Amino acid sequence: MHLRTIGPYELESLIGRGGMGDVHRARDTRRERLVALKLLPEVLSGDAEYLSRFRREQHVAARLREPHVIPIHDFGEIDGRLFIDMRLVDGTDVGALLAEGGAMPPARAVHLVGQVAEALAAAHADGLVHRDVKPSNVLVTPRDFVYVVDFGIARSVGMTRTSLTITGATVGTLDYMAPERFTSMPIDGRADVYSLACLLHECLTASRPFRGDDLASLMHAHLYSAPPRPSTLAPAVPPAMDAVISRGMAKDREDRFSSALDLAEAARQALTATDPVSRRPPAVRAATQVLPPAEPGPAVSGGDDGTTAPRPAALPMPVSSWGLRSADGAHRSVD
Repeated sequence: MHLRTIGPYELESLIGRGGMGDVHRARDTRRERLVALKLLPEVLSGDAEYLSRFRREQHVAARLREPHVIPIHDFGEIDGRLFIDMRLVDGTDVGALLAEGGAMPPARAVHLVGQVAEALAAAHADGLVHRDVKPSNVLVTPRDFVYVVDFGIARSVGMTRTSLTITGATVGTLDYMAPERFTSMPIDGRADVYSLACLLHECLTASRPFRGDDLASLMHAHLYSAPPRPSTLAPAVPPAMDAVISRGMAKDREDRFSSALDLAEAARQALTATDPVSRRPPAVRAATQVLPPAEPGPAVSGGDDGTTAPRPAALPMPVSSWGLRSADGAHRSVD
């Protein structure tokens, strides 16, 4: 039977659906207010790993007091279902905005990304890495106020590659994943900086930084291909923005901006700069190698500027066993 009520909540409509839960527009009959109610799907209620991830999101989102993180009213368990009661926000995610309107004016893209950076800075200051910064996790209100959502896979600084997969599924979205996520290196906030640069590139161009026919191609591109230049894809983008993307997506995290706020500030400066913001564009140095040397074969595209990279011959683990899925055929993730 279709669920219409759960505890004190009357479910009015489904707002969104993802791997970690369904979000409903609901009425809290105790307080007589409309809320966004996230529920762990019943089919996952017996899965220990998903229960752990959902509980982690409950606590992480509740403890982050930052304007660009949706406020949590309540969380817990009702009738055997884990839930998060959040402020109901009137907004559209960045992915939908780009699909409908195409590339954003650079000033708007920088404005939105700057707000994402503020949310990430708060998480990083609390010792957390979001690990899944992407367009669908950035909600924009009609007044261009940003909320960063889905902290279900956030982890403490220092987690290593062992957190990349759980129960055979990828944690995070490969289209925006930092190179060190594929290695044994511990993870810190600079992994989110890389993803933020990917997000900025997509806002500026309506195109993901790298496109490939399969997961192996995407992994290889993030590890070895030079970051694309947004000014070659969208005439409105100032050339100085190329250096911001290049540094934000540096393969070696030591070459990246040290924080999300630094990237956002460099992007703001690039809007009016006559020379590249970064005076030291990083060399294309691969992260700790986990893939064998590439052999000639089909190529992966680094955007529309004509740059390509050979596809790797093999991966250190069978891609087919990861159980990845895509809601729209574009983003490879399990969220």
